[in-house]
Amino acid sequence: MGEEKKDELDKVVIKNDTLRKYFPRSYTPKQMEDTIIKLLDQWQRKQQRQNER
Repeated sequence: MGEEKKDELDKVVIKNDTLRKYFPRSYTPKQMEDTIIKLLDQWQRKQQRQNER
């Protein structure tokens, strides 16, 4: 039971309406996820470079 609660805490939910503002209608959920992950990776690398200065 405790592990089930932990899994719920590990989730981030963003409403579809919110995401759709930023993506073309033709994008699938997988394409949106891939794009978000790619952008987060880029942001993380940028943050790391700034912190090294």
